[in-house]
Amino acid sequence: MLSYSQSDFSEQAYRRLEPVCEENRVLSEYSPEVTRHLAEADCLLVETGIAVDKAMIIAAPNLKYIGVFGTGCGRIDVNYSASRGITVCNTPGYSTEGVAEFAFGLILEHIREIERAKSQARGGNYSGFGYRGHEIKNKKFGVIGLGQIGRRIAEIASDGFGADVSYWSRNRKPDAEKTGFRYADISAVLSSSDFLSINLTHVPATDKFINANRINLIKPGAVVVHLAPIEVIDLDALEKRLKLDDITFILDHSDELSPEQAVRLARYRNCVMYPSIACITQEAKQTKLGLLIENVENYLNGNPSNMVD
Repeated sequence: MLSYSQSDFSEQAYRRLEPVCEENRVLSEYSPEVTRHLAEADCLLVETGIAVDKAMIIAAPNLKYIGVFGTGCGRIDVNYSASRGITVCNTPGYSTEGVAEFAFGLILEHIREIERAKSQARGGNYSGFGYRGHEIKNKKFGVIGLGQIGRRIAEIASDGFGADVSYWSRNRKPDAEKTGFRYADISAVLSSSDFLSINLTHVPATDKFINANRINLIKPGAVVVHLAPIEVIDLDALEKRLKLDDITFILDHSDELSPEQAVRLARYRNCVMYPSIACITQEAKQTKLGLLIENVENYLNGNPSNMVD
């Protein structure tokens, strides 16, 4: 188990793992012991965001199964794994509610200046003078990627806040359109939305999918919430747009930035960065852990679940 800590697993979870493991090791990704244990491992469980590249897989000649403690598999060499007959499984859907709720927490914090207000009140100033809030109701709300999280965000925007929701996804969702979400070309969604939520998974086809042309289409004044892997954004193009100071870009996958990238983006007051906490709720943690172990059990029973193509 790579890049876990003992606190990731409850006593009950360890008991479920015991019958299916001859031996288990919990290691940091930086541990000097990784290579030695890979040589003997037939199962590798990794935290989401940990790179499992061809070199690592070659270092594990007996490897048969990779389990991802999360949804994103963009840093797993899935193609090489498949060529070796290695099954890769993830834990989709565990944090849908937590991430969707967090998206609106970020939006409300920004448009209602909540951080500024808390700081001011702590200093003893309780005046509302000078605040200029905005509402979500009747605004155009665009969703890029209508998977489980994107759809839940669209539902909250529409049913909870009364926004006018349009979406683009690689595959149209007729059932979602019946509930009132309008499908539109991605260019139209980018150029018309007052609020924009980007919810793409990272696969080769979405690497830097939000490229310079698409970033330049974003409506001036828009608030963009990016709770997707950082790899789907062209960061050089994003920085150029941030220099214009005509959009606000909010992200929570800051841990996926290199130190140099983080320093560059932090220069811009219209780029708001959070730790990767959108998926961290107690409910999501228990669901994710259950799925991870269930995937291992199902694989050993000959019926693998949540396989990654």
